[in-house]
Amino acid sequence: MRKLLLIGLLCLAACTQQWWNDRLSSREQQTFAMAVVEQLRSRQIDQLANEAQPELRQQLPNYVKQVAPTLALVAGPFKLQTVGSSHFSGGLTTETFVIQGGSGNRWAIVRVVLQGSDNSLKLAGLKVIPFDSDPSKLDDFEIGRRGIVGYLWLLMMVASISTCLFATYLIWRRPWLNRRWLWTLGSLFGFAGIHLNWSTGQWAIVLWNVSLLGAGTSKMGVYAPWILKFSIPVIAIVVIVRWFRYERRAFDQIDGQDA
Repeated sequence: MRKLLLIGLLCLAACTQQWWNDRLSSREQQTFAMAVVEQLRSRQIDQLANEAQPELRQQLPNYVKQVAPTLALVAGPFKLQTVGSSHFSGGLTTETFVIQGGSGNRWAIVRVVLQGSDNSLKLAGLKVIPFDSDPSKLDDFEIGRRGIVGYLWLLMMVASISTCLFATYLIWRRPWLNRRWLWTLGSLFGFAGIHLNWSTGQWAIVLWNVSLLGAGTSKMGVYAPWILKFSIPVIAIVVIVRWFRYERRAFDQIDGQDA
């Protein structure tokens, strides 16, 4: 069951990434970028020069000779991973394609930059980055990666979520609060936040932050790190404190009547 769930999540992630790629560039441009990588690997300098902007043509021969041996060791087909697109005034468009290939201990990322008008994009930049392991997995989430700090961080996330849910339960347990819907809405969110980069261990305080259930995670792309965050469930804490005061007053009243 776990394997089926994992396969389903991976397929969903792949479909989502391809959907974004198609929104940012056409299939023709994606095919063009993939063809550039194969031309680079097979040292087709003349073909690359014909498709490149004048500023890049002079640099291509030396750069191809430099990186082609590295790419020749990368087995198997390359695959488009991410696309970035920027539009500037005057109709200038820049599209950046991150293409990955490899296996075993031979991997490479090729960054292909196309620039020009929407109808006529030319090769404007190339960069090859070799790796000895799958670069798309370098920022995978590993539970023990951050040691004791990581476990404490996860504990704080669970505590924030539990506080929000417990406060919501208390609000609806008995009709002891007016405007319960407003209290519920406030209790379901945490305010301000502390963010942790799970790959590097760097953290930051973000004051202007609102998190559903007081915690969350994010990963902005294949090569981006996981960001784990928790925030302070202020309204939920107020509800819990008021509830205990309400319960204490009710207990004192019953105790006084018995006396």
